[in-house]
Amino acid sequence: MKDFLIKRGVKIQDILNVCPWCNREQERADHVFFNCNFIAGFSKRIFNWWDVGWKVVSNFEEFYSLCFKAKILGSCKSLWLIAIVASCWSIWLARNEMVFENKVLSMDTLIFHSKMTALLWVRAAVEECRIQERLWWFCLYKCSFSKSASTGWSFPPHGWLKFNVSGVAFVGAFGGGVMRDEEGIVRALFSGPSDACDAKSAELGAIIIALDVFIDIGWKGSGSLIVEMGTRVVYNWNLDKSRRP
Repeated sequence: MKDFLIKRGVKIQDILNVCPWCNREQERADHVFFNCNFIAGFSKRIFNWWDVGWKVVSNFEEFYSLCFKAKILGSCKSLWLIAIVASCWSIWLARNEMVFENKVLSMDTLIFHSKMTALLWVRAAVEECRIQERLWWFCLYKCSFSKSASTGWSFPPHGWLKFNVSGVAFVGAFGGGVMRDEEGIVRALFSGPSDACDAKSAELGAIIIALDVFIDIGWKGSGSLIVEMGTRVVYNWNLDKSRRP
């Protein structure tokens, strides 16, 4: 918008019109999404996540051409394109947080938000898709995409809620997850940095938040809450308080 106003002759010299990521170049769509070194590094990591070769592009036309020509076969091609759109959306949201709320996200946090958003959008767009979440975060090219109900997420029984927790450790630790009802509708969703120093502790913290959310919701179903966690260690922590760190 600032770039547009300047082209229209509006005097906004008192407002800095520089890229919020690098603070060097003028803020334009082609720079913010492609020519900024920070975002170029982000895009390279997203492409590596899908085991797709990244090359530098200068505009949206070249970017989408690169994405569509990626050698990904079958239904995974649709999931790949959803993940790309989710990453662009995450960049835009993070940019707005920096400009309007003075919040600066690290590269690892931006990657985490992009992968979480992509996972939620994939499940919303391809309802029958079952994904191995443990591999989704780190080794996507090994992650099987199946329509079999025997793997991945399954619906909870009628009257129950189900919470899928994730704990991902990068420079810091991040915890979050999704709480869905028996129809797969999201009742609660959260993700963010945690005080934990590792992924397992972040998972435990996410479960604590989920229990608080569950109580606040005042769920009126006939059943209760199912928690689907990632590790046996966290499972044992929930069984025995004395084992917790």
